[in-house]
Amino acid sequence: MKVAICIPAYGDVKNGFAVSLARMLVHTLAARVDSAAGPVTFEIEIFSVVSSDLVAARTELLRRATGWRARYLLWLDTDHVFPPDALLRLLSHGLPVVGCNYPRRSAPTGPVASRYNEAGELEQLWTTADKAKAGEVEEVAVVGLGLCLLDTQAIAEVRAHLGPAWERWEPFERRISPDTGTRMGEDASFLAELRAAGVKAYVDHGLSWQVGHVAERVLTNADAEAERDAWTARHG
Repeated sequence: MKVAICIPAYGDVKNGFAVSLARMLVHTLAARVDSAAGPVTFEIEIFSVVSSDLVAARTELLRRATGWRARYLLWLDTDHVFPPDALLRLLSHGLPVVGCNYPRRSAPTGPVASRYNEAGELEQLWTTADKAKAGEVEEVAVVGLGLCLLDTQAIAEVRAHLGPAWERWEPFERRISPDTGTRMGEDASFLAELRAAGVKAYVDHGLSWQVGHVAERVLTNADAEAERDAWTARHG
């Protein structure tokens, strides 16, 4: 099974990400995975593009992965941490697109995933402790590509849906959302294109609960003063 790990990068790679990636590769390649055809042998390649233009980087990564004829494409961002079995857990669902709902790097923070409610309105989707414990996998309209698995068969479905327009397809072009009237991120635009072709996306709440989004924090003496009691309790 050919799996392309696609990493857009700009700036420094977080140490936690590097460790997470190494542990995941070791765990995946050492695991025994069975299928109807027998034991699965993994062939994994890593593709990375360094650019401040995320749309161009993701477009190039998708081109390289499909050119390598990967069956699956695992999107990873360099500011995330995740458990060693992340890839195997996402593969186990057998879904066309399944990813993780992680918090945004903002204050206050909120989830990156959203869904359509019963009224057809777009709303934020929250990963809760109860959903994680139950191992829920839920359909979404939008999920970030910081940790997301794509079955490349979905691209063939887009091609069939677009017909002659396939030659002009720009998968990550930031389009205007019909729901909000604002310009979507490249990940939301990509999933909207897949959804138009009948390809659904999902989040794994259990795995989402174990994923971290690395955020920088500027510390001042005001923070030290506010946390004095906690520091004293720990260090005496």
